[in-house]
Amino acid sequence: MAISPEQIKLLESYRDKAYITSILCSQSAEHFSFLRSIVNIPLILSSSTMTVLNSMDGSDTGGTNNNMKYANIVLNAWTSLILSLVGNFKLPEQATNFSQIQVKMNKLTHQIEDKLTIDLDSCKIEDIRQFINDYDALYEQLDYSFPNFIKNRVKKIYSGKKVLRNILFY
Repeated sequence: MAISPEQIKLLESYRDKAYITSILCSQSAEHFSFLRSIVNIPLILSSSTMTVLNSMDGSDTGGTNNNMKYANIVLNAWTSLILSLVGNFKLPEQATNFSQIQVKMNKLTHQIEDKLTIDLDSCKIEDIRQFINDYDALYEQLDYSFPNFIKNRVKKIYSGKKVLRNILFY
């Protein structure tokens, strides 16, 4: 039994939602990966500076060893602070989570497109239910929310062109 036009529209809407979610995940992964790279710059600089300071023995400077100790303390504190912030904001975890879900959503989008364009005659209601369940299961794997500026940008680009997720309107 062929599926109805309403069911085809439902399938098309989930294709669009999976596509939009894939874009949101891709842009979010890029954003958090960029932030992680930016945060690594001060870590590299402070580590390099500590290496240089620690390699100086201070024997010919007459008493600047205390200054070296203070500089080392400040750089160690700075490094600890940055590492704590990275750990607190979980930048690598966010980038990884968004990246993994993006790949899976993209795959789901392709499966739905394949069913709509190549294999529509053999599409059954169970297939549609499975696509919906797969979509919901993938969305539940998102551990973090999308940044608002990314949601707004995607909504602006795709509003009226694709069926958007409800999350873009809140």
